[in-house]
Amino acid sequence: MTTTNPQIRPRTALAQRVSKGLTYAYLRVSNVTQDLDSQKVGLFDYARTHGLRIDQVVEEKASGALDASERLLGTELLPKLQPGDALIVPELSRLGRSTADVLATLKVLSERQVKVHVVKGGFQIDDSINSKILATVLGLAAEIERALIRQRTREGQARAKASGKHIGRPRIECDKDRRSKLDKDAVEIKRLAERGVTKMNLARVFACDWLTMNLWLERHGVKVRRNAA
Repeated sequence: MTTTNPQIRPRTALAQRVSKGLTYAYLRVSNVTQDLDSQKVGLFDYARTHGLRIDQVVEEKASGALDASERLLGTELLPKLQPGDALIVPELSRLGRSTADVLATLKVLSERQVKVHVVKGGFQIDDSINSKILATVLGLAAEIERALIRQRTREGQARAKASGKHIGRPRIECDKDRRSKLDKDAVEIKRLAERGVTKMNLARVFACDWLTMNLWLERHGVKVRRNAA
């Protein structure tokens, strides 16, 4: 699993002794170009409105295609939750990549007697039957919406292809002398790679395909730093 800038802010020992449970906030974005700050604002506004004190904030940048068990959520946060704790998330989809994954995460949270607060929609999920029904319906709705988006994307690409339009970003090919148009951006590419920007996102930033970027990195001995701070 690749995560970038995971952050867990510990609560003081005194606060732990006087409270029945901890309140965690979990934030995730899927790539380095997205910002966690906007999620934080909503989480802390929600907490103030509902009289909650956020004791620990867990942040990560990881692909939405990964199961919850492969993220910081599943490897570090879920194992430490205790009965009476609460978890605040921006929206239900942050808990998994599909309906089944979301429900599996909710099952773990229910077994640990952890109450889940969902900022988007302003509702709570506990071990009641109403909460289980709500979680199932919302998870299914999110999966249906993702499927519709994929379908609309495929249909749009098919129409564009049928009309002779190029699909995707323009490729940057290497010249016969093995020089590449990426060479002019060598310093910036190396800097971003050192910061942990993935090959896919490097390709997006410099408007080339993944294969071209990967070949350039290998040719110049540049490695993407893992778990960069």
